[in-house]
Amino acid sequence: MKTYSSYVNFLCSLMAIDIPDICYCFKEQYYDVNGFGVEPFEMESHCKSHLIPDENRIYINLNEMHGENDIYCILAHEIRHCAQYQATEGIGLADIAMPETIYEWKREFSRYNPGCNNESCQEVELDAMAFTWFIGKVLLNIDVDLSCDEALVEPYKRYIIRNYSLTEIKERLDYSGLEFGRNHA
Repeated sequence: MKTYSSYVNFLCSLMAIDIPDICYCFKEQYYDVNGFGVEPFEMESHCKSHLIPDENRIYINLNEMHGENDIYCILAHEIRHCAQYQATEGIGLADIAMPETIYEWKREFSRYNPGCNNESCQEVELDAMAFTWFIGKVLLNIDVDLSCDEALVEPYKRYIIRNYSLTEIKERLDYSGLEFGRNHA
């Protein structure tokens, strides 16, 4: 039973946020990021993840994943949402986004529907897609299909690229204890 705790620690350390509670479902087993059993939870069968931002909680359906990179990308996306929400509450790094973007996130989170089908044109989604793309490039050495209009995501990509240096990423990797093979990072 894999928990991806080093990866989660890396992402949270990179964004200076509180580590979310993460619950996994895999083949009728339900467990947390430490591998301890949790109460069974339900998700729509086609959903890979479910976020409850005000509880700092993520549910991951490993049965719907298509390989490790899919899991890493889903975790990056959902943990970015946690960072966004925490930024709206004054937690984490102040430079995670421009103040007007954080204000927009706050507005979007006030109407947030924690279901599986969130609007992809919302700023919280565009930013999370850009962060996932960034982690895919610099850490996983993959191209992440964002399934949206690239022009909408481009400003978020540029902000994230300017905000996180390779030196900082390497420091956070060392701090978290996360190790990837030769093809990564």
